[in-house]
Amino acid sequence: MKTITSKPSYVIDESLNIGQHNWDRPDNLAIGQLSMDKLFKTVAIECPTTIELPRSEQRLNVEQMQFNDPLMQGRMITGEQLLNRRIFNDGLLVMHEGEVVHESYRNGMVDTDRHVIHSCTKSLCAMQVAIAISQGLLDPSAQLTSYLPEFAQHQAWHGVTLQHVLDMQAGIEYNEDYTNPNAHYWSYARAAGYYPPEPGEQAIGAKAWALQNLNKRDQTPGTSFVYNSCLANVLGMVLEKVYQQNLAQIFESLLYQHTGAEASGYFNTDPQGFPITEGQFNLRLRDFARVAFIILNKGKNLAGKQIVPVDFIKQFVVPNKEYQQAYQASNHDSLFKQGQYKNQFWVLDPQQQQFTMLGIHGQFAWFDLPRNLMVVGMGSYPVQDGDLMMKCLNTLWQKIATEVPTPRS
Repeated sequence: MKTITSKPSYVIDESLNIGQHNWDRPDNLAIGQLSMDKLFKTVAIECPTTIELPRSEQRLNVEQMQFNDPLMQGRMITGEQLLNRRIFNDGLLVMHEGEVVHESYRNGMVDTDRHVIHSCTKSLCAMQVAIAISQGLLDPSAQLTSYLPEFAQHQAWHGVTLQHVLDMQAGIEYNEDYTNPNAHYWSYARAAGYYPPEPGEQAIGAKAWALQNLNKRDQTPGTSFVYNSCLANVLGMVLEKVYQQNLAQIFESLLYQHTGAEASGYFNTDPQGFPITEGQFNLRLRDFARVAFIILNKGKNLAGKQIVPVDFIKQFVVPNKEYQQAYQASNHDSLFKQGQYKNQFWVLDPQQQQFTMLGIHGQFAWFDLPRNLMVVGMGSYPVQDGDLMMKCLNTLWQKIATEVPTPRS
C-alpha cells in the first residue's frame, strides 16, 4: 500500500473550473469519475501477480445488437445508441463461461483509466466481512455494539446485529434521496469530503459522522430495507476493529492481492484517512471484472483459489419472502417486484439467480449464475439513480443474456 495523494488539490481542470464543488455535474462526470485522486486523500493497494483474463474466440458485438428502447416504447435502438444515449456507459465488459466475449470503452475512457465504482465498493467490503466470518472473527448474529461499543451510547443500535447492517435492515433513521437537499446523505457526503463543507460545517470524516448522526430508530431491525450508504462505512469500522489494521490494508491483504489485477486500485479516504468503503474505490475496467469474477466463480479467483466462502454467494440466490417484504416495505420497486437485498448485493430476480453490485451514475457488476454470465459496466449517467436508469440497465442485461450461447452442461 502506498500513498498517491496526501494533500488533494480539489481541482480537476482549472481552465474549465472543474473541481470538488462540481465534479458530478452531468457535463463533468466523464472526467470527474476518472479523477477522484485529485479530490481525496488517496492510497493505492497492490496485487503482486497479474492473471490474464481468458478471452473467447467468440465475440459479442453489443453495439450492433437491437434493443427495445427503454425510453420510447415501441421503438428500437441499437446497442451503440443504448450504451451512449440511454446508459451513458464509459466501459463495458462481458464474461461468459469464464471468458471475455466483449470489452469496449467510450465517452473518453481508455483501458488504463481508473474509474470510481461508487457503491459497488460496498459489495467488495461485504465479501471481506464474509471472509472474516469464515475465519471466526465475526458472527453475523452478534450485536453490532459488541464490535463497536462506541455505538452502544445510542439506544437505536441496541438489538441491531451485524447481519442487519449487511442487509441494510438496521432500522436506523436515514434518508438517501438524492433529489432531497435535506437528506442525511448530503450532510454525510460533505463530512466525508465529496464536496466542500457548507458554512458552519467541518469535514469531520465518515466515522465521526456515523457516530454523531446514526442515532435514531424509525423501524424495527430486520423488518424494512432502507438504503443507507453509511452502514457500509460501519462495516469497514468493524473490519478495522477485528483485524487491527487500516481498511485499505485489509482490502489489499484479504481481497485485492488475490485477484490477479493488472494495476493497483485507488482507495479514496476521508480527511482523517479512513477509506470510504461505501463508494470510493477506483479500478480499471478489467480489474473490476477480475474482482467481480470471484463471485461468478463461486468464490474462487481466476487461478481457482478459494477467496470468498461459497456459502456467502449461495445466500444471494435463495428466494426469501421476508427479505422480499422488507425490500418492498419502503422501496416500492415496481421493476423488480421479487427483488431482495442481501449482503450488500441487489438480488433483482432470485428465482433466475440474477443479482448485481450497483453504484450511482451507472456502475455495476451483474450476474446470471445459470448462464455463467457476468456483465461489468462503468458509466456517467447524468443523475445518481432512478427508475429509467435501472430500466435501461436491465434492458441491456436481459438482452445480453438471451444472446450468449446456452451454457455447456
